[in-house]
Amino acid sequence: MQMRASINILIILVCIVFSSEIVAQTSPWLVSESDAAKINSFPVTPKNVAVGKNIFAQSCVSCHGSKADGNGLMKSTSLISAVFQKQTDGAIFYKLSIGKGQMPSFKSLKEEDRWALVNYLRVLVNPTMVPAAVDVKLDITTSESPNSVTAFVTASDSTKTPIADIDVHFYVKRDFGMMRIGHASNPTSADGKVTVVVPDDIIGNSEGNLTIVTKIENNFLYNDVESSVTKQWGKQLATYDEQFNQRELWGAQDKAPIWLLLLANAIILGVWSAIFYVIFSLAKLKKAGKIFTK
Repeated sequence: MQMRASINILIILVCIVFSSEIVAQTSPWLVSESDAAKINSFPVTPKNVAVGKNIFAQSCVSCHGSKADGNGLMKSTSLISAVFQKQTDGAIFYKLSIGKGQMPSFKSLKEEDRWALVNYLRVLVNPTMVPAAVDVKLDITTSESPNSVTAFVTASDSTKTPIADIDVHFYVKRDFGMMRIGHASNPTSADGKVTVVVPDDIIGNSEGNLTIVTKIENNFLYNDVESSVTKQWGKQLATYDEQFNQRELWGAQDKAPIWLLLLANAIILGVWSAIFYVIFSLAKLKKAGKIFTK
């Protein structure tokens, strides 16, 4: 009786928790007038939008989808809908700072990063907030002690003017894709350069070579461009060719041990010999039966 009462209490508690969660998800998300009126003091700049895009890619895509249309791993609010975009910058900033229900709080992010995310969401539906994308030139240089790669971004015209605040992504080429190195955002400085140290524990090919790739990608102001360089900065890939070229159990088919090949062929020969013997014996019995019936 006491156990049944405990089960009933547990069921009631579960229902209360689920109902409160449903209410939290479906009830209007109210924002005070003072919070909604808060002004975004961070203008739309290449660096600002790049920071917001990186935050969105790391923390928002899984739920809101890569297009911010709410079609992620779980159905969520469309961040590009007219209803959402109708809100003030202050209201959006408040909601992503506080969170609600399954929407987590991003208060741990710096205030300028949260405003950068707001700017990115605005640019998604209004690309005219930033000028049309233009071409840039991306050069790459290397240095050692420590091993590092420097990307140099300049205007593509004859002036070759260094361009600051361009987010450059650094990768190491792998067999089935790219491995990101550096920070989530790597903006160029006033001289158009940004440097990233290459970890010394990355496995390269059999000679220890690594192909480092720098990219400017998915930038609202500049067209995609990339540059690459190969350096012997990785650990040598251990192939164990000598071991696998020996006649061992773990070797390839043409490297199987002689005794194993002899045993396998002997078994096959024995099986076929037994089959032929049975067939021969049945033929003899049949012949003997015909003689007996005569």
